[in-house]
Amino acid sequence: MTARATILPWIDLRSAQSDQPCIVALHGSFGEPRDWKLVAARLSAHASFHAVALAPLAQCAVLDMAHAAAAVVRTVQAIRAMRPGAPLVLTGYSFGGRLAAAATAALAPEALVLVSARVLPLPTVQAIERQRTDAALAAALARDGMQAFMRSWHERPMFAGLVARGFAGTLAASRVANTPSWVRIVHELSPGKSLGTPDLSRATRCWFIAGKDDTIYLQEGERLRNLRAGRHLQVTVADAGDDRPTTHALLVEAPAAVARVLDYACTP
Repeated sequence: MTARATILPWIDLRSAQSDQPCIVALHGSFGEPRDWKLVAARLSAHASFHAVALAPLAQCAVLDMAHAAAAVVRTVQAIRAMRPGAPLVLTGYSFGGRLAAAATAALAPEALVLVSARVLPLPTVQAIERQRTDAALAAALARDGMQAFMRSWHERPMFAGLVARGFAGTLAASRVANTPSWVRIVHELSPGKSLGTPDLSRATRCWFIAGKDDTIYLQEGERLRNLRAGRHLQVTVADAGDDRPTTHALLVEAPAAVARVLDYACTP
């Protein structure tokens, strides 16, 4: 399968009228479209909500950020063909945020919402180290399988909010089936291999949301705000209001906060 021919599958979580916003959402690494269900259920705006599956990217003959972004662009265009006049709100969580940022120049969304996403290129030394780290992660996933790998993955401080809420370690069987795909995606689409700065200038408005205890990603939001140089980019700090940490897994930790940002993004 080539990126030129690829249209990724998606699920429709909400429907809307022809002139109401169209939200297209991209999940994170090791995720699946239904990860967005908690967010979609809390959305107040009248908008359709379409969650794209990213594991099938692994079927592309050539897998790099350019080809992955091209597949996302074609998929979003296919979704929008159903309601071509609807304003596009493109959103992505973590890995999906990197893809959303990479696709922005071609799609020119009315609004771009990045959730816990690192989209700017790393300095050279950090990029090389990140490639090594992700190669090791891919090898561990292939060796240990998804269930064991995810238990180890969620021990990282960036998932403290997930652990505090008792969600760490839970994993749908459908993710296990996609293990070989994520092995390839983690290895080939490492942030250490993303050398270019995404062109966000064609997004009319941008939001960046990170957990209140997710320091690295809050810093990424500020870097993006400086990059936008006066164009609209609002950095939102997510607090679930339950006195527990709010870190990286915001779709589960603070779905209401993410939904509020999407509500703002859907407002003309």
